[in-house]
Amino acid sequence: MKKILNLSLLLLMGTMLFAFDVTILSSETGARLELQELAKDLRNYDVIFFGEWHGEKSLHQLQRELLAELPLADRQLILSFEMWERHAQEDLDLFLADKIPEEEFVKLSEAWPNYEDYQPLIHFAKKHKLTVVAANVPRPYASRTAKEGWDFTEELPPGERVLIAAKLTAPDDEYREAFFQTMGDMTGHPMKAESLERMYQAQCMKDDTMAESIALALKKNPKARVLHFNGDFHSHKFLGTVSRLQSAMPELKIAVLSPLVTENIEEFKLDKEEASAGTHIILMRSPEQEEGK
Repeated sequence: MKKILNLSLLLLMGTMLFAFDVTILSSETGARLELQELAKDLRNYDVIFFGEWHGEKSLHQLQRELLAELPLADRQLILSFEMWERHAQEDLDLFLADKIPEEEFVKLSEAWPNYEDYQPLIHFAKKHKLTVVAANVPRPYASRTAKEGWDFTEELPPGERVLIAAKLTAPDDEYREAFFQTMGDMTGHPMKAESLERMYQAQCMKDDTMAESIALALKKNPKARVLHFNGDFHSHKFLGTVSRLQSAMPELKIAVLSPLVTENIEEFKLDKEEASAGTHIILMRSPEQEEGK
């Protein structure tokens, strides 16, 4: 039996086809794809979800290399980020328009501590004059939801309420089951059902808000293609943010890139369960294998 380390659930938060040790597999055929073949495949989609593990450098490198391969002439490309929240949109736009310095942008937009991993993507967007969406819900609202639930949103003034998705959902589905299991694994002890439910609402608030942000960008630019970056849990198995976007705009063709770790890239064969994670699987060596190289 293949030993698979599915790190996506822990980070809620082959062939060397690239300049680094990852391999891309087509979930439909199991075929191994060169970077240019992956980019060609993705031309057939309206929205591309790149599921990442936030601290994994090889995934950030792949993001940069993939972005450089995506065509900009056939359709307008919009970049969308979990890593920036809706209240930061104005600061993001000002930096892209070269109206504020980068240091000020990083501070005002409350960029993540690992901003350097996303900096090349932002610079690419600036160079090519791409629209960039600060897609996520502001952290204070998600944190408050985790503590008390989201009923407070009904009392927010319009200027604040608009920073959160208009429709909030917390479906009782496979996503909920995976979230509850993950939280149990991370804490190592049982949690109260009420606490878990509020934390799940906070997770779903992020999904609903990111999906709505993408939908709004596409309604404003109907012919555009969106490349959205988020933690893998938000898009794994087409759940989370993906399922919300599909519900809002069922006509969209959506691709999902999802990472997977294995001990043996060279002999790895994708099974049905693994293939269900996305349209394309980013296969990576386990940390043990990397250390032994």
